[in-house]
Amino acid sequence: MFNRLKPKSKFTRNVLTLMTGTTIAQAIPIAISPILTRVYTPEDFGIFALYIAMVSFIAIVVTARYELAIVLPQTDREAINILALSLIIMSFIVVFLIIIILLFKDNLLTLLNIQNVGNFIYLMPLSILIAGLNQSFNYWSNRKEYFKNISSSQILQSIGIGVTQPTLGYLHLFGGLIVGNLIGRIIGTFVLINSFFKNDRAILVNVEKNMMVEQMKKYKDFPLINSFHAFSDILRSSGSIMLISSFFGSAVVGFYALSLRVLQVPVGIVGSALGQVLYQKFTTMYNNDENLYPYVKKIVLLLFIISLPIFAILYYIAPDLFAFVFGENWRVAGEYSQILIPYLFMNFLISPISSLPLILNKQKEIFYISLVGNIMFVSVFIIFNDIGILEILKILTLTQFIFYLYVGFWYFKIVKRDKI
Repeated sequence: MFNRLKPKSKFTRNVLTLMTGTTIAQAIPIAISPILTRVYTPEDFGIFALYIAMVSFIAIVVTARYELAIVLPQTDREAINILALSLIIMSFIVVFLIIIILLFKDNLLTLLNIQNVGNFIYLMPLSILIAGLNQSFNYWSNRKEYFKNISSSQILQSIGIGVTQPTLGYLHLFGGLIVGNLIGRIIGTFVLINSFFKNDRAILVNVEKNMMVEQMKKYKDFPLINSFHAFSDILRSSGSIMLISSFFGSAVVGFYALSLRVLQVPVGIVGSALGQVLYQKFTTMYNNDENLYPYVKKIVLLLFIISLPIFAILYYIAPDLFAFVFGENWRVAGEYSQILIPYLFMNFLISPISSLPLILNKQKEIFYISLVGNIMFVSVFIIFNDIGILEILKILTLTQFIFYLYVGFWYFKIVKRDKI
């Protein structure tokens, strides 16, 4: 009976496997958030958001984006050399960062206006190292279709964070949010690395200097173009956190961070899980000269039908929902969420198919498009910083809704034109 209930399509099974893991992994932070909001202050959340923003700023490019290319080669011999290349680049950057922090810690804190982070800056190289390892081995697992391992990694990472953050909060240890997050990420990354050595250790004999150089040249667009694209994307999210902190203080950052923490759950569950599987699926279809247009159209239409009622309900109940779940002191975060929902809805629709430019060799075009969107995003905070955070978020939502609408039309245009 249970066998008949199992999805017959391999693609559907892979999506469900990842989505199950991602759902559980996303649900745990939301489940513990009512606890965290009662043992940590908005200022604590603000400092944590600022720390993550700084880590993400570097982590997104710590492998020069070569990890994205691990999925693309037809042979594992090529792919393992890309993985090795990613890890070598990451190691050099982390060592360089350690030296810079040890020599210029106070200057960096002042220059970046992140004095609230304090001595936790010493943990940044470790956080960035773990992020680089996770990104690299995650894409290797994606290539090998170890979707159960990816799912397990996400769940165990989330459990680790879910246990340590409240525990450290109850013990009144300063920085519990930061330390707990790091411990959880170490656990999740260990699962992926352990899976690699258990299943694919023998492939390491194929790592060769000449092959690494060959792959580095073949996929040079990833560091030369995609790195700048990714950097501009993270500049938007991390830059906005830093600007809000500078203009409005840590408490407002805390409200904004909790708002995104909750609203990005559906984006994370569907966008991340479905996006990973679609990246592999689109690549296979591309290599087989199949037409992607009807498939992409079907995916986006399905997402629209499923998600519209959910986002509509969230829009009307957000302030009361936040006050009830997280405490009355956090109603403000619900008001922020209510304003941001239309823009995040568009982001939700576009996120799962964002791998298309990589596959269709449109990295330059999407870089310039994204750069415009990111400049618009950050400029809103800079230009309108004197009119209040609520008005800023309204302008932000309007501009980003229009931007993502344009990006969606552009995706359909390039897929239809290429007739793959």
